[in-house]
Amino acid sequence: MKTKISSAIIVNTRALSLLLLMVLGTTACTKYNYVDAPSPIAHHDKTMWEYMSTDPYNWSLTQELIEHAGLRDLFEGKSTYGTNITFFGITNHSIRRYLYENSLEQVSDLPVEQCKEWILTSVYPKAAKLEVWKEGAKLPDEVVGKGGEVCTMLSGKKLWIYVYREPYNGVIGMGPKKINLVSMDRFASTQVASHDISTNTGIVHALSYQFTLNDF
Repeated sequence: MKTKISSAIIVNTRALSLLLLMVLGTTACTKYNYVDAPSPIAHHDKTMWEYMSTDPYNWSLTQELIEHAGLRDLFEGKSTYGTNITFFGITNHSIRRYLYENSLEQVSDLPVEQCKEWILTSVYPKAAKLEVWKEGAKLPDEVVGKGGEVCTMLSGKKLWIYVYREPYNGVIGMGPKKINLVSMDRFASTQVASHDISTNTGIVHALSYQFTLNDF
């Protein structure tokens, strides 16, 4: 009788262990699914246009906006600006929100000249990674604060561009570096989600999803 009970206990214990492993495995997959997302790569051996084509979730409407503006050559390195530009990239989210708010169905419904201005205001005529931009800080009631640099974009518009650090664990200035853009025309401030995306035709810094097309 004792032997039968012991055997049953062993079988039940093994079954419980197997079930526990299955549950833990499922939980782990659920918890760490984000690991499967592609990580930023130091350099993409392709043009900026080709890079955007690999990430339609963020850039498909951006490419439509660029083509509608007649500026695809700029991102393929075929324009007079060469292969060393910095694109503060307008993502799909900003474009989609603008279309919705203006009761428009597609990018082709937007005025060509307006699209051209948006894109060219997002492009700086030099390739500049995060480390190149100067540190700065906002000042009360001032469009241009301390430090940073006032840059002329391809559209001719000027942006005050500076790098800053957010607090980390309550300590000021200990967080990761971030780029901030301030429009000299509209006085709007825009954060940049920078991963120093490097391509054969320049650097891409993605604008925050909260960016709106009229912030420049």
